[in-house]
Amino acid sequence: MKKLFSCKSKIFGVIMTCVVLISTISTTAFADTASPTYKTPKISGHEYSFTSEVWTRYVPNVGYTVEAVAPIKADVNVPTGYMGGQARLYNSSGSLKASSSWTYNPSSTSAFFVYSSRISTAGQYYAYNQAEFYNGSGYTRYTGYQSPIQTLSSSKSVSTTETLEVINDLMLKTEYSVNDKGETYGSALSEYTIGVEPDLISAIGTNGVEGYVSADDLTPEVSSIKEALEQNGESGDIRTIPLYDADGTTVLGEFELLTSYELVADAN
Repeated sequence: MKKLFSCKSKIFGVIMTCVVLISTISTTAFADTASPTYKTPKISGHEYSFTSEVWTRYVPNVGYTVEAVAPIKADVNVPTGYMGGQARLYNSSGSLKASSSWTYNPSSTSAFFVYSSRISTAGQYYAYNQAEFYNGSGYTRYTGYQSPIQTLSSSKSVSTTETLEVINDLMLKTEYSVNDKGETYGSALSEYTIGVEPDLISAIGTNGVEGYVSADDLTPEVSSIKEALEQNGESGDIRTIPLYDADGTTVLGEFELLTSYELVADAN
């Protein structure tokens, strides 16, 4: 299990697109829901902040889509690889529905955005992002605040400040289930009270099947800037990881991790 620092306005200036986005279809994006800003203590002389946001886009011939967005900001321009983030979109059952890969700033900047893949399936969603920052000898990772719920239908997208009962229950759990291999499994939301994520995190595969992804596959640990940048993909890249049954062995399908990011110019 991975121990994280957990915690119980939207645009940072002019966005500079650093790569071609995954789709050439013209879309209109709205930052519909956003968590409070999580601010880190000083890390190797720098202070950072990030939020968990759900953005809605209207795509012609598709309709509305939602995605998790992780805007990450430093107090000043920081060197390449100092900031990393993962945008995570969860459904109303507390299962991971969409996620970015872990992405680190590919050049010196004071802010950048990390995006999950887009979901067009009707339902209730929220973002619950993670970020980590270089501390001189490795990275310090944080789990941010949860965004409000965003409800997506075929004709509209509506936000609400209500918290679903199932989400409340997951965030009050005090222990995970354990399989025969000794691996813990459950919703990553329970890290809020347990203090660590489970070894197997509940998720929905590309085939619509509910299962679990390995925390090691979802959030590979890096100990140096070199390692962090080596796992950075090009924007638009998709990496697949196995979707397991609770036994941690039986493969039920795949889960996709999208690399999509933008650097921000003149954020401060």
